[in-house]
Amino acid sequence: MTPPDSALQVIGGAAVLLLVWLLRPLVRAGLARARLSWTRARRTPPPPPRDPQDEWRQREASHRRDVLRPGLLHVAFDRESVSLGDDSEAHWRLLMFEENLPLSAVLDRPIFRVLASVPGGQATWLLELREDLRTPQRSAAGELDRPGVVRVTPLAVVAQQWSAPRLLHADVPVSRLMGATLHARYLGRQDPAEVAASPHPIREEETGASTAYDEAQVGANDRVMIRVRPHPPGTAGQDPPRATRSPRSS
Repeated sequence: MTPPDSALQVIGGAAVLLLVWLLRPLVRAGLARARLSWTRARRTPPPPPRDPQDEWRQREASHRRDVLRPGLLHVAFDRESVSLGDDSEAHWRLLMFEENLPLSAVLDRPIFRVLASVPGGQATWLLELREDLRTPQRSAAGELDRPGVVRVTPLAVVAQQWSAPRLLHADVPVSRLMGATLHARYLGRQDPAEVAASPHPIREEETGASTAYDEAQVGANDRVMIRVRPHPPGTAGQDPPRATRSPRSS
């Protein structure tokens, strides 16, 4: 026998009232949390506006801690200007390395942190290692009495349109470059493949400037940390750079 609709309505209403009564503690707790959050939001003052100067100082302090750490490998770097408006006196940098990376990894995308990007996306660079064989001698008045001699070893061709360098010698670690200068010669829009295919003998040049530098005089802003991201799985070793002979050791 089916109960009448009125009885079903009474039973349903009683069930709803019973459910509401059972859920009273949860409803009260939720209302209390909401009231507390609203009160805290009213009492908490808004954060002060960020000072760009403070953010810049924090970044500067972080950079100094990063590049002035002991135990890093140091390689001096210099490059030629790419235009009349490109100040050639501001290109010298001290490259910092946390590990003894291979030269091929350094001359990949990381080297463009200190190489100029040329409009049009086509620029060819010849990277050379310049090592002192004889330091120049100057008089007390600063006049050059005897020029110095540097050994110039062509290392690699780097192009803005290339994804990897073309080594001219066997790969070496960056520690091989310490105590010398990694110099970038700007070759404009010359075909980098033709430059790499032409002969690049090791030579000696007279110079009035030494590759030596006083590290104590190098500020933090002239130091550039060079980090190399690991290759994605399955891509390491693809398109290896060409190599011929190993550069002469000092």
